[in-house]
Amino acid sequence: MVKEGYRNTSIGVIPNDWKVERLSDVGKVTGGNTPRRSTDEYWGGDIPWLTPSQLTGKLINEISETDEYITEKGFENSSVKLLPPGTVIMSSRATIGETVINKVPLTTNQGFANIICDENKVYNYYLLYLLRYITPSLEALAGGSTFLEISRTNVRSVNIPLPPLPEQKKIASILSSVDKSIEKTSEVIGKTKELKKGLMQKLLTKGIGHSEFKEVTVGPFEINVPKEWEVLEFKDVLDSLKSGLSRRLQSEDVGVPVIRSTNMVDGKINFEDIKYWYWDDPKGANVENYLLKDGDILVNFINSMAHIGKACIYRDMGRKAIYTTNVFRTRVNKDTIRNIYFFYYTQSNQYQKEIERISKQAVNQASFTTGDFKNIFIPVPPIKEQEKIASILSSVDAKIKKEEEYKAKLERLKKGLMQKLLTGEIRVNTEMEV
Repeated sequence: MVKEGYRNTSIGVIPNDWKVERLSDVGKVTGGNTPRRSTDEYWGGDIPWLTPSQLTGKLINEISETDEYITEKGFENSSVKLLPPGTVIMSSRATIGETVINKVPLTTNQGFANIICDENKVYNYYLLYLLRYITPSLEALAGGSTFLEISRTNVRSVNIPLPPLPEQKKIASILSSVDKSIEKTSEVIGKTKELKKGLMQKLLTKGIGHSEFKEVTVGPFEINVPKEWEVLEFKDVLDSLKSGLSRRLQSEDVGVPVIRSTNMVDGKINFEDIKYWYWDDPKGANVENYLLKDGDILVNFINSMAHIGKACIYRDMGRKAIYTTNVFRTRVNKDTIRNIYFFYYTQSNQYQKEIERISKQAVNQASFTTGDFKNIFIPVPPIKEQEKIASILSSVDAKIKKEEEYKAKLERLKKGLMQKLLTGEIRVNTEMEV
């Protein structure tokens, strides 16, 4: 039963005063091209040239600059097309549905379907949000064995819901206002992370309130630290260091959760994709030996060079858990060092340099040994100062967490608004200020 004021259409239930139009009826769908790479005089000019990789994973609504530029000769000797400002540019290959609107005339490669909108029929920013919302439908129209690609013919044939223009503009305005809040929050997060990076560099080498320093050797590096500090090796501050259990893990909950390196994200455990293993190990291992305690520090010792050495503090997840083979479980000597201080040191540039120094790179991954890890040097303040340093950095982390939670809340709000506004489930007052 369709509620009053709505009707069934080929794309679902929409308001009576909305239309269903093909994309080809509301704009011109065109593509792009790549000038010959081997011809130097085609490249490095003044004409912006966009590729999908510049958009992948980036939530931006507008673009004015590109990573690459072509020359007039490159333009003239290829089938690239100069898109007027306001074109809705949509990736149509590999990652489908990444959309942006150009603020300046630009060109693209062949990985796009670009819609030059008929301003009398469709508002470009409304179409931008709509294409993002219907991305799953666009992907269903795509083909290809190596990577997905939707043809421009199929793009032209896509039917879309079309409210009256004033309503299109109001919908876009509402969604844009949420995007701006998300963008501002992202900027706050970015600036706070930069603040933390600077504080870590200062606090983990200069400490708090010191006036006298000494030059010490930390591995192959010479640094200045407060005179009262010791410089110890990891083996002097760790009570235990043990690698995890190597098994072909299960997706179903068959007994005990297993923390893997992929669950270690930004110094925390991400519990979204947890694997499991049996309490009664089929190979006879004592699973109890791999149990994690609240406050254990996990260190990834086999991974790509970009991720090797990453560490996080395990916090009790409400049930017993173990960890997998490419991860060390470390436990500190509490008389010498606090676990939170040790954790923050594993986030420092100095630590990362040491990890790079001891890592041995293979074809697809790198690794380091227990012995090399134990021989890493660490500047160690008195316990009270460690606690103060950790408290300062923890307060910054708390601010970052608060902002990230707010951003996630905004993103959920936007997702809900898109579902309701772009289907007409909720109508907007076109006279309302946003």
